Amino acid sequence: MISQRCPKCRSSRIRKGYKPTPLILRLVGIHYLLCNHCNLLFTGFAVPGTVNRPSKKGAKKARV
Repeated sequence: MISQRCPKCRSSRIRKGYKPTPLILRLVGIHYLLCNHCNLLFTGFAVPGTVNRPSKKGAKKARV
């Protein structure tokens, strides 16, 4: 992710969103991104391996 910022709050705390991105968009490098600060879901360019996926640890703890 090259200086990716949230379009709403301009925060740099960005991660991959929960929605699955279509294959055609992923091939080009566009992903659904989620802002950690304001929870805005938006699409943006992300170099593979630079944006973290959301953690599933919290969901497992809540179920138990």
